[in-house]
Amino acid sequence: MKTNWKDTPLLHKVVTIISVLASLSVVVLAVLQIFDVWDQAINIFMPLMGVTMLCQSYMQWNNSRKVAYFSIGTAAFIFICSIVVFFIK
Repeated sequence: MKTNWKDTPLLHKVVTIISVLASLSVVVLAVLQIFDVWDQAINIFMPLMGVTMLCQSYMQWNNSRKVAYFSIGTAAFIFICSIVVFFIK
């Protein structure tokens, strides 16, 4: 069953918009990092990947708890990796 955008709750709309913006930012910052335009972009897009995974876990919570738990675990792993990368560089 598919719901219309106007029928979805406000919090779900906000999380969806945050997820889309974070995903676009990750792609742009990753391209900047790959082409050596901005050398420290990894310090920003790594935590944004974790935010994207947390948004995904919120959106999947009612549909599939296994996917939501996996997304939370992945987000925790990404945050740990971003902390390690931050302190190594």
